Amino acid sequence: MGSDIKKFVNPKFLNSIDVVLMRDLFARHFKDEGLPVAFDGDVAEIRKRITDYFATPITEWSEGLIADLHRVAELGTGEGMQLILNEARRQRVVLYSEPDDEEADSAPVKHEPKHVALHAYLHHHRIFEAAADFQALRAPTAMAEFRGPQRDVGADLTEEASAAFKAAIVKLFAQDLQGDYCRLGPYEEDGEINLVVSHGAPVTTTPIVAGDREQIITLRAVKYAALRYSSNEGLLRIGGVPRAQQAEVAGIFAEHILGRPGFFAGKDARDLYTLDPITAFGPDFAFQHAFDERILEVRIVAAAADFFAEDEDGEWRYVRSWESKDASGAALRHFKASEVRFGRGWRLGEITFRVFFKSDAKQPAKVTVRLKPPGTLAFRRTRFEKAIHALVARNGLEKDRDADLVVEAAE
Repeated sequence: MGSDIKKFVNPKFLNSIDVVLMRDLFARHFKDEGLPVAFDGDVAEIRKRITDYFATPITEWSEGLIADLHRVAELGTGEGMQLILNEARRQRVVLYSEPDDEEADSAPVKHEPKHVALHAYLHHHRIFEAAADFQALRAPTAMAEFRGPQRDVGADLTEEASAAFKAAIVKLFAQDLQGDYCRLGPYEEDGEINLVVSHGAPVTTTPIVAGDREQIITLRAVKYAALRYSSNEGLLRIGGVPRAQQAEVAGIFAEHILGRPGFFAGKDARDLYTLDPITAFGPDFAFQHAFDERILEVRIVAAAADFFAEDEDGEWRYVRSWESKDASGAALRHFKASEVRFGRGWRLGEITFRVFFKSDAKQPAKVTVRLKPPGTLAFRRTRFEKAIHALVARNGLEKDRDADLVVEAAE
């Protein structure tokens, strides 16, 4: 982790960063004892002093300063800058209110992603935190999904409910030695409630070079858990949470935000997807996508079949797997020439498919999706997220919850 910061705080950054921003950054952590760098005099000399400070072993840096630099580095990218700009636009905030002589330059250095991130972190912190939240919402590729037994169950994000949820989450994460820091970022988008939980990660130790010897420093980074709830579906998605804690987080959300303890604890809460239609059709199965004119093609690029055999006690036990990969989209068809015969012994375990969408660029936009029943639908969240879910549902790979509820009611 220390080496990552060394890469971020590099000579190029130090020789171009606004020294006033660096002064403000240092001032956050050296209020009483005075700044370790003098910010008066010639700019070139100030840069040299800053460079000298960061040339010292990282063990001599301010711990708070290290934490701040990690936060800035996360959004100091082209994608991170766009998130900051989008959030500033949403909040109707002008990041740079007063134009200066540098504005005449067609490529002012203050518009470089690292500089924008540091400026937002110091002077528009609410925008920075919201951008970090949206980055966390986009990051998880495999979100655990929990389906409640009812649709149209509203969420309560009042101050009282949020405080109770936060207290319960802190208690849960503290059990895994993740500290007691916690911040909630609630957002509403397209009828969904998005809740980002910023919390401490487990402490890590990192070896660094200090002069002619090696030293160990300890750090606690900030982690993000992302929760997305669709009230009209009664569906909760959780990302950034260890598998062992996902059910507990879902339970806490149900109790405090929905006011429905046990809402996601039913036996079918994680039983969301199926590959039965593909198994029934056979290796020639192809996705039907004509309903969405944006989809150009769907290729099944990987598939895995599992063989189960009946033992002496009449139990079916896993024996082996047969995997097929083909970027051209023929992965499933390769089963024809294999030992795999779907039926009593062979079962289709998972597939990976690639969806090609029309785009304004020369090449189509691609989204790669991994589907593994009963509850895994993994892909990078993009503007095509709803299209992916519609594709899965329209091809019969999403279990019909209403049919399940009718069966449960009959039982």
